[in-house]
Parts: sequence; structure tokens; C-alpha cells
Amino acid sequence: MAMNIDPERQRRLRELAELHARWQSAHQVDDAEFTPEGADSANRRSPSPQAQREYLRRAREIMGLDPDTGHYRGTE
Repeated sequence: MAMNIDPERQRRLRELAELHARWQSAHQVDDAEFTPEGADSANRRSPSPQAQREYLRRAREIMGLDPDTGHYRGTE
């Protein structure tokens, strides 16, 4: 049985995935558990609080939420 997913929701989720991939690449974030002994551990760092806020704000916009509060905006 095929799932009927709203095309707008699919578009938003794709855009969110692309944002996440770009953000991880730009900030050298790795989802893998950090180990100091890791070969590339010197290249990993925590993104700045400002970078994290910017990501969250853009992600909220993509998903149709208020970028400041995260509350649902509905259709405008």
C-alpha cells in the first residue's frame, strides 16, 4: 500500500534535509559518537551557539513555524 503524504510536507522535509546536510558540512558536525582517539577528531568541533540558533530559525521557517517561537503559524 502506497503512503499518501502531502506533497507540501514532502517538499518541506526535503528542504529541511538539505539544510541539515549543508549545515553539518559547514560546521563539520558528525552524528557519530565523538571519541578523542578518532582519526578525525581534531577536525570536529561544536558549532557556535549563534550557528545553532540560525539553523533552528531556518528549520522552523522551512516547516512553516514561527522562526522565533516555534509555534505553528498556519496558512497566511
